[in-house]
Amino acid sequence: VIAVIINHTYSPILPNGFLGVDIFFVISGFVLTLSLEAKRNKNLIEFLTNFFYRRIKRLLPALLVFCLITAIIITFLIPSPKFAHITGITGLLGFSNLYLLNGSTDYFATDVILNPFTHTWSLDVEEQFYLIFPFLIWFSGFGSQKYHGKKNLFYTMLFLSSLSLIFYVYLTINYPISSYYLMPARFWEMGAGSILFLIYKFKNILISKISQIPSGLFLISISVIMLLPIKNLSINTFLIVFLTIALILSLKEENFISRIFNCRIANHLGLISYSLYLWHWAILSISAWTIGVHWWTIPFQFGIIYFVSLLSFKYVEQPFRKNNILRKKWKLFASSLFLVF
Repeated sequence: VIAVIINHTYSPILPNGFLGVDIFFVISGFVLTLSLEAKRNKNLIEFLTNFFYRRIKRLLPALLVFCLITAIIITFLIPSPKFAHITGITGLLGFSNLYLLNGSTDYFATDVILNPFTHTWSLDVEEQFYLIFPFLIWFSGFGSQKYHGKKNLFYTMLFLSSLSLIFYVYLTINYPISSYYLMPARFWEMGAGSILFLIYKFKNILISKISQIPSGLFLISISVIMLLPIKNLSINTFLIVFLTIALILSLKEENFISRIFNCRIANHLGLISYSLYLWHWAILSISAWTIGVHWWTIPFQFGIIYFVSLLSFKYVEQPFRKNNILRKKWKLFASSLFLVF
């Protein structure tokens, strides 16, 4: 998330910093599979209900507050806010990536920062992945704790991720904007994270050799790729995904990089990273419409991003995640639909 914020603030500093989103996709697939490993459910309906109950509590409150506040603010700042407003609406409904694609929005265009909801495309790619992934988890037997469930899920994800990677390369060559926004072209990255979890505890020669390579080497390689000019996007994306997998495999409790990732500051930024991602783009966008983004304004803007994200985490994310305000699932689903409407 730090790489993404730096890239969005001033891209020449970290030209490929936007690849932080690809790292997020890998980690997301890993953590999501991890979270479902020990869940015991009687049937598919119970499994799906529990899955979406947790996802709604995790994602919707902060997203809803962010969209409403930002939409109200830009109404007074942007002369013609219709496109931005619709992007926000589709972001809430889960398909802003398709709306932006339909509008032929080039993510790398200089004026893309003027739409404060552009970054919701990645959240919606993730949400569209959620519509498929729980069914793969259940019918593979992984979600119902069947004996061959882990192996079935591994081969299913390997097959689908391979198809997705081929599709991504094809679109990158022929329809580059589509390759960026479409979930089927991004499935392989989240699939790689899921596969990573499934092989994480296995002991084979390849995994053992990767785990013996110093973590710092992979972290430096990721940093170097982010510092390179934007060329060969598909190659850089593949390398980032591979290096993220290798970095996670190489992390051990006692090594230096692992201690850095587990220090107090890193943990704090990790906890508020969702709110950081939501709010950084909106604040930079509002700045672009008003005072601009300059070297002398950046410390002030970063301070606002951090402060607003902290408020969002403390007073929006946490209360809904920890408190059983809507303990009955049907009440949560019904109230969520009403609030989104």
